[in-house]
Amino acid sequence: MVNPVLSFFGKLIISLVIASLLLLGLIGLVFPVIPGLLFLFLALLLLTRISGRAAAWAENHHWFRQQNRILQRAGAMSVTDRVRLGLLVGARAMIQGMQGLFALLGRALPGNR
Repeated sequence: MVNPVLSFFGKLIISLVIASLLLLGLIGLVFPVIPGLLFLFLALLLLTRISGRAAAWAENHHWFRQQNRILQRAGAMSVTDRVRLGLLVGARAMIQGMQGLFALLGRALPGNR
């Protein structure tokens, strides 16, 4: 899984992307509008590309292997199907986020207790 031919600058750029994804993931865990687990998974996926230790850890966990297989199967899809799938997953995440936000607002407004 680890890509040994990445240059120092390539690893630096990927590390910055990982840090951004981690930040978005943590924000998403606090605010339900952003799908936090998706960003945390993507950060872990990228980390396994540059770190042998992270790749070994991820391969020892059933959940990550299962998600990685699903991602690899999606890679065999046509570009049109991938775009459709991405839009559907994004729409579902937005709807779930909005439901969570409305539930939070419903609990916070006076008279809804």
